[in-house]
Order: sequence, then C-alpha cells, then structure tokens
Amino acid sequence: MLPTFPPLPLPENVLSFEGEKFFELANQTCGEIFKELMEVLSINTVHKLLLVENDILAVFQKKYKELEKITQRACLHLDDDTIMLKPGLRLDFDRFVEALHAVNNQNQDQEQTASLNDVFFSLLKKLTKSFQLNENDDSHNSYSFLIAFIENIFSNLVKNKNNYRYSEAVMHFAQSLYILGGRNVYEFVRLNLPGAIPSMPTLSESLGKAGVRIEESEFRYNELHDHQKFCGYDIAVCSEDATAVIKKVTYNAATNTFTGFSLPLERGIPVARHFQTDSFDELNNWFENEDKTDYLNVHIVQPLIASSPYSSPFLLAAYGISNNFKAIDVLNRWIWIFEKSKQSNLRIVAFSTDCDPRYLLAMRLATGFFAKFVNISLCDRKDVLDIDLPKDWSARFFMQTRQVFFCFQDPTHLCTKLRNRMLSKKATMLIGNEVVSIEVLMKLNQSLCMDW
Repeated sequence: MLPTFPPLPLPENVLSFEGEKFFELANQTCGEIFKELMEVLSINTVHKLLLVENDILAVFQKKYKELEKITQRACLHLDDDTIMLKPGLRLDFDRFVEALHAVNNQNQDQEQTASLNDVFFSLLKKLTKSFQLNENDDSHNSYSFLIAFIENIFSNLVKNKNNYRYSEAVMHFAQSLYILGGRNVYEFVRLNLPGAIPSMPTLSESLGKAGVRIEESEFRYNELHDHQKFCGYDIAVCSEDATAVIKKVTYNAATNTFTGFSLPLERGIPVARHFQTDSFDELNNWFENEDKTDYLNVHIVQPLIASSPYSSPFLLAAYGISNNFKAIDVLNRWIWIFEKSKQSNLRIVAFSTDCDPRYLLAMRLATGFFAKFVNISLCDRKDVLDIDLPKDWSARFFMQTRQVFFCFQDPTHLCTKLRNRMLSKKATMLIGNEVVSIEVLMKLNQSLCMDW
C-alpha cells in the first residue's frame, strides 16, 4: 500500500490570493524555483493556476531561453542533453495543486448550499408574509413563535457555527426547554436541530444574566420581593421537602465552591459557600471525612391570591443535606424564614411538608399540639393570629386559638396515609366519634350512579 501524505494546510481565504501574496504562498509550499516559474509564466493568482488544464511542468521538456536558469536548478541533466524534473519538486507541486482544487471544490459546495438555502429562505419569507396577510390576528399570534423559530434556523444555516445568532424569543424557548426538560432533553433537541437553539455555554451565560441560576443554600429573598411586587400578594404558604439524590461532588468555578458535600446547619440554616478552598490537602480531607449529600432540600413559596388561585410557586432555596438533622433545626429554619419574609411585608401563614417524624415534631412544637417549645413561647408573640374555632368542633378538632403560623402535611402524602389507613385490616381511623371505613365508600359506589 502506497504511503499517503496529510492534506496541505492552506489559509481559509487562499482562493483570493494574488500578486506577491500568491508568489509568497508558492515559495512557502513548493520552493523558490516554482515561485520564479510562476512569475515567468505570468500566473499571478490562484484562480489562474486552477484554470490551467494542461500540465504546467511540461514546459521543461523544451528549451526556452526564459527558463534556462530555472531549468538548470529544477532538472537533472544527462550527457545526451536529456533532462528530467527532480521527483521531489514534482511531488511538492502536485500536492500544492491538489490542495488548491480541494479548497475550491469545498467552496463551490458551500456556495451551492448557501444558494439553495437562500432560495428556500426566500420562499419561506414569502410564505410567512402571505400567512401574515391572510390570517387573522388570533391565528397569527398562535404561530408567531413558530415563524420566528424557523426563520432563526435558516438564518443560522447560512453562517459559520461560530457566528450563530438567536432571537430573544428563541433564547426564552431554550431557557424554558432546559429548565423543564433537563440537560439530556436539551442536548437531544440541539443536536438534531442544527442552528435551532444555542450551545450549553451560551445558554448558561444567558441563564446567569437572567438570574435563573441559583447558588446552593442561597435564600432568594430579594427575588422573592420582586416576585411579590410583580404578582401582587402579601400572604403565602411555604413548603419544604427533600428528595434522594445520587452522591456526586461538582465544582462551581463562578464561586470557587465544591457542591455535593452535606452543608452544616447553624440554627437550622445551611452555611453558604462552606466548602471553599484553594488547598488540595483540605479538599482531600473533605472527600475522606465529610458526608456527601444524600438529599436535595427545597423550599417553595406558594402565593395566596384570591383573584388567581392557580398562581405559580416561587423557588426560594435549594441545598444538599444529609439525614443528620433534628426537629429543632426545622423549627428554627421555619421561624427564620417567617421573620425574613415578614421584613418584605410578606406573611407566611403556613408551612407544609411531608410525614418525616422530625417535620411532624416541628409542627407540633410550632402549633402547641401536645408539645411545647421550652425556650420560646411562640403563642406570646405580638404577630400571632387569633383563631375563632366553632364550639362544635371541639370534640374532633384540637388547635390553640393563638398561632404564629399553621402547619399541615402536603396533600400527596396526606392522601397516601388516608388510603393506607383505610385499606388496612388492622388499624382504624377516627374522626370525632365516627369511624372512617372503606365500606362506606363501597356502599356509595354501589348505590350512586356515576357518569364516566
């Protein structure tokens, strides 16, 4: 098998070389002999060289006075006046011409593709304009993003990848896709729709400018205040829950912080940027001795707006924790969130969480439900709520009439507990003096006609 040489690297704009620039290129790639040959033959541009159909080096087979000095240096001479071009010079020249033809063919393909894209893009614009003229306002608004999305794709296809640009609508779509679908979904769409949405570095930069990226253990009270002013509410419910995560330590270059270690708690509040270091020994010590994050703890604020009962919640904070926390940590954290929110004229009227025993104990301590917080009497605060309970509720509903905030389990876990208790053959559930039983539901199902 004959050995092959790597392609000769040439500048991107080599096809435009002419004059001294062209002669210098010939000198660098083939040597001074070929530079002088091009000057004698009046080939002073790349295009002229590519347009020559016959072998230029055939001029050495005849004796031209203008080429005597060049022939003496470029050829081998025999006693019978026969000459032969030096093989190395032939290889250099052929490689140079072959590389020029390859660049020219690639350029023609790109121009043809760009021309087809221009034709298609022109037809698309005409179709879009026709659509805008023929459709009513409601229909136009429904398809406005689709039109902008398609226009953005074809605008990028005629550009170099480094020059891709994205409209504001497309950037908002990309941000939403990443937030709702995650990184894998985003990359799948981006790789299969070239030029449609920006790369991950560009997206990360836009998310940072938009304030979407949040830092671990950062409680976003400033953003909460802006959200409160924008939506117009002054009371809300704060929910807290944790979900198991895969243990993994990552590095945040923006804050020089390692994320993935379990953050220490001070009066229930996670210490922000605790794992910062420039020492490898300290980092190694963390990996050997510090607990990795088992759970991601999230705080959500749900606005209570009478005119908009289905308003979107606000993400207040998120951070990694281990399972080593106590009920008093939870209660201290809730009180701190309550007081910090109150400084922005936002009243947290209730906290919601799941059925973890530590959360339930914190609820009991906060509401005084057969439990008492020894160091602090929450019911003696000036900002408590006075509750007027109906007298006929006393047999089945227990609550102190002065509460700083309410506590309840989230509906999903609560319904799960009700279902399990109703289906249990051993346990019973009472509301007042009445027994909750699955038989009642079965009788209702059999006696009432339901429309499906």
